[in-house]
Amino acid sequence: MINDPAQLTGMVLNGTHGIYDVHTEDGVLRCTLRGKLKKAFAQANSGRPTTGKPRFSQQRSPQFDSSNATRVERIERRDSSETPLPTRLSVGDYVKIRRIDDTTGLIEEILPRKSELSRMDAGSNERRQIQQTLLANLSQVVVVFATAQPEPRFALLDRYLTICEAVQLSPVICINKADLPHGPEIEEYCALYSGLGYRILFTSIETGEGIDELRTLLKDHITLFTGSSGVGKSSLVNALEPGMAVRTGLVSDATGKGRHTTTGSQLYPLSEGGWLADSAGIRALAAWNIAPEELAQCFIEFRPYLGECEYDDCAHIDEEGCAIVQAVEDGHINDERYRSYVRMYTGEER
Repeated sequence: MINDPAQLTGMVLNGTHGIYDVHTEDGVLRCTLRGKLKKAFAQANSGRPTTGKPRFSQQRSPQFDSSNATRVERIERRDSSETPLPTRLSVGDYVKIRRIDDTTGLIEEILPRKSELSRMDAGSNERRQIQQTLLANLSQVVVVFATAQPEPRFALLDRYLTICEAVQLSPVICINKADLPHGPEIEEYCALYSGLGYRILFTSIETGEGIDELRTLLKDHITLFTGSSGVGKSSLVNALEPGMAVRTGLVSDATGKGRHTTTGSQLYPLSEGGWLADSAGIRALAAWNIAPEELAQCFIEFRPYLGECEYDDCAHIDEEGCAIVQAVEDGHINDERYRSYVRMYTGEER
């Protein structure tokens, strides 16, 4: 079989109003959808109600919401052989395109996704649920905290980690400003999270600590950076790729929200391989909610005790015969982590 030199495979970097920039081995092409594909999308999104709840996997991905059961914001990882083709084109999608000339092309096919970060569109209602995919094929998230200035809030870190678990996204905990004086509790907490299996990376712009390792971790991944205002996200991004944070408006520590001229998503290339993901729609990652019935599964140290409680509908708060409460009392589950669970479950941390 002879390959068609006019057909290329690429990745969608951004898109608006039906026009997409697609990265290919021959450079970036400005593309539109082929007529048949556009028509198929229109039929797939014609208003038929969506039924069924997205699956929640109990197994962690080897590789990053909702009010109680209605609005879902998550990444779903599936085996590609079981994944239906997307009904909308999203940033991060791999596509087959036909080159028209040196700068333009026509998107003819969307390839199956390995993952997607999605939520219900604002136009959804009980009769018509519209799923909006913010990013496709995202592979990891870097959660940035600082040793000081501002002081780290480990209860907030617990929220980030539970969200990553809920959407089966692999997190890297980046403790920035490692050169600043800090108390022993920082190392104690890091030992706790490391013992749970999370990757911890100390970084410093001043000394260069951890920058090369962080750059290596980003290579060949599509990565989302997130964290609170003032922790040094902009400085980290610029240390990895000089000028990137200013050039793209990727993060703004002054506001913690970033600067955007649109509400869409964007992928930015890293010179040593990989992509940095930016999306106004996922700026407030820590504010996402997790359905209460899924929350305990998102605390990885709870998992050996799930199903061992006296009551099947145990909320693991104050019920008699709760295996998780007993594990906390026996010292097998950290008390601070358990309190984070209780606050999230009861809505004290939203």
